[in-house]
Amino acid sequence: MAALIGMRNAQTLGNLGLLPFLALAALTWLPSEFAIGELGIAWLAQRSLVAYAAVIVSFLGAVHWGFALMTPTLTRPRLRQSLLWGVLPSLLGWLALLMLFVGIKAWLVFAILIGDLLLCRLMDGALLQHYPGVPDWYLGLRTRLTAGASLALAIAMITTF
Repeated sequence: MAALIGMRNAQTLGNLGLLPFLALAALTWLPSEFAIGELGIAWLAQRSLVAYAAVIVSFLGAVHWGFALMTPTLTRPRLRQSLLWGVLPSLLGWLALLMLFVGIKAWLVFAILIGDLLLCRLMDGALLQHYPGVPDWYLGLRTRLTAGASLALAIAMITTF
């Protein structure tokens, strides 16, 4: 029963986490005359979406720290690999933010973030098999959430051409 509740909570919270992706992606389509003061809403939505995606990518790495630290049977090399991987998404998300700050085109930053999300999902598939406590449904949930977030980023990316 607790496992079912955990699964449902994770699914609900994961799906709710897609809402900012989808809402911000939709706002990037607003015409430039829609503004808050001097800031165009679409421009602000693009930057907010990059920031949110960077935070989510960082979170996806941290999950591996949790799994690795809760798996005492990991070998020392596997533990090191998991912890190193757990840090890399934070750096990738931070790099995406820096790229936007220094004037790299938004379409390229969105493309990189899509790649980051896909890389995180790929690494989940490679590493989760080493954590015996990971629920069977987790990888399917991660796949659906990655698809939804990537789609939202792609929708926003189209507005930058």
